[in-house]
Amino acid sequence: MTTQSQARIVSWSTGGEEVCASAARISTTQGDALALFEKARNNPKNQDLIGKVLRSGHRSVIEHAVFSIALQNVSVYVEQYFIECRLASFTVKSRRYVDFSGLGYYVPETLEGEALADYRKYMDGLFAAYQALLDAQVPKEDARFLLPYAFCSNFYCTLNARELVELIRSIRFGRGRGIPELRSIANQLAQQLQAMFPALAGELDGPVREEPQPEPCAPLFRDGPAWVPEAEAGAVRLLAAPANPGKLLEYARRAADPQADKPLSLDELTASPRPRELEQLSYTFAISDLTLAGVTHLVRHRMQSVIVPPIQTVDHSRFILPDTIRNNAAALEIYQAALREANRAARALCDDPALRPYSYYYAVAGNVMDVMTTLNARELKLMIRLRTCTRAQWEIRHVVMGMLRLLREQYPALFDRFGPSCYLTGVCPEGRMCCGRQEEMRALFGGKLS
Repeated sequence: MTTQSQARIVSWSTGGEEVCASAARISTTQGDALALFEKARNNPKNQDLIGKVLRSGHRSVIEHAVFSIALQNVSVYVEQYFIECRLASFTVKSRRYVDFSGLGYYVPETLEGEALADYRKYMDGLFAAYQALLDAQVPKEDARFLLPYAFCSNFYCTLNARELVELIRSIRFGRGRGIPELRSIANQLAQQLQAMFPALAGELDGPVREEPQPEPCAPLFRDGPAWVPEAEAGAVRLLAAPANPGKLLEYARRAADPQADKPLSLDELTASPRPRELEQLSYTFAISDLTLAGVTHLVRHRMQSVIVPPIQTVDHSRFILPDTIRNNAAALEIYQAALREANRAARALCDDPALRPYSYYYAVAGNVMDVMTTLNARELKLMIRLRTCTRAQWEIRHVVMGMLRLLREQYPALFDRFGPSCYLTGVCPEGRMCCGRQEEMRALFGGKLS
């Protein structure tokens, strides 16, 4: 099944233009916030005012308008591009629980004839192998490692007008402008946005000077597939950490409460619903051999600075080998045969001038890459609480457990207190999905992590 991608703004904040116009007036006009909003109601001068403020470089006023977008049957490559918008919210159809065998894949509109047939053969072969893995009782979360990066994703994205404008511009005039599918999505959104919010039309025009187009990325191929065992995927190194984290926390405590008359309590800090002091501790990690699927899990945590290489540079010869497949003879044969053929076919497709520009669609979710990320301790507390739970997907759990081990070595006084919800609070939030192993987990995280 082949499909074409679509983006539709399905909702935007009531009175968005009026709120933005009110924001444009409030800093330089007499009157309180409600009075200025009443003045903005049905005011024909709103558009001109917003445009004038934007031309002066003050774009924060349009952050008060919020849009929700439904992205239908876009490639997962587009999903990855969108998710890199740090100031947006996303809800994505899960590849862990949903059967993707009938959901289709994106086909570039320029393909025809033999090139189109070769492209479809490549995609159909991987989808057939994915279905065969499901039939061999491989869990969906591991069968998905065969899905090519053309496979269709459906998700919702909510973001403010400023971030939406920047997203559209980054596609039209920046690093996304060489991707036809992304350009189509950007043009769809720009047309809708101009109709809903005409004052933004000037923001969508081309820049005085376009960003330099990066050199074409060359996909990497080796002599044959290399299999990365589950235990070796997502290996973590701690690259940077505060030299004296305890002193930093004490300074932060004094800044937050100059009249504090007792030493900082790490128990009270980690139990606090607003542990702002933790944001002063930053940690940088390198993660090697993380699958493209694992990257998706990682980048969903919004408050981090993450560097992910272009999918165009992925090594098409390196693949994850999960234990559920390695320990299932029938599944192992299907999986390795499919990826050997994919490796061979992707190399051949990249030799075809008509197909080479679309090499990013030939990557599969089980390809691995190296990434880097920096997080503060408050975000690490949240990530560790969610991702060390037994309900978390195994690869991201392996990564975050690796982070926690390193953090405990670096600053045990704080990070010995970090772990899943049942360890932190004594209560599991999963309801009927609870693993029932709370005592075991409390003992595990209360001791030295192996």
